Amino acid sequence: MNKLTLIKGVISGLGACVGVMLMFKLGEISSVPLSAIPFATSIVLVAGTPTAAPARNRAIILGHLICGGMGVLMHFSGLESPWAVAIAVAASVVIMLAVDAFHPPAGITPFVLYASTFDWDFLIVPVLTGAVTVAILARTIEKLMQLADKLWTVPPRSP
Repeated sequence: MNKLTLIKGVISGLGACVGVMLMFKLGEISSVPLSAIPFATSIVLVAGTPTAAPARNRAIILGHLICGGMGVLMHFSGLESPWAVAIAVAASVVIMLAVDAFHPPAGITPFVLYASTFDWDFLIVPVLTGAVTVAILARTIEKLMQLADKLWTVPPRSP
């Protein structure tokens, strides 16, 4: 393993650590149980691959809002069953792909809402606030990795 790979790995690990701590803080501030804050896999995705298409701001924020919206619709439709969750996830996938905002980790949100007591405000806290936080984290990690590239990449020697 070369030095740059190690440095980028440390940046990713520290980014994941910060992201998880921010979600703990979000749960504490909002009084939403940590188990209902659906961002662990989003944090891992953006920490490890901040430039991947699913780690774009659009994908993170819209993906979570779409899945959260489908989950809330399922919750308030009174059709809370495994089929309703499956349909909510399937519809979320279709919509995310249609609007070019595919963020696979967001698919957990309908499960979180299944048989919960959350209301429409769940879309604001924790979904929107968490998604924006994860998007900011992704851009920060991306910038730190670009800085690492500049500082630790050795230019080729001229002959």
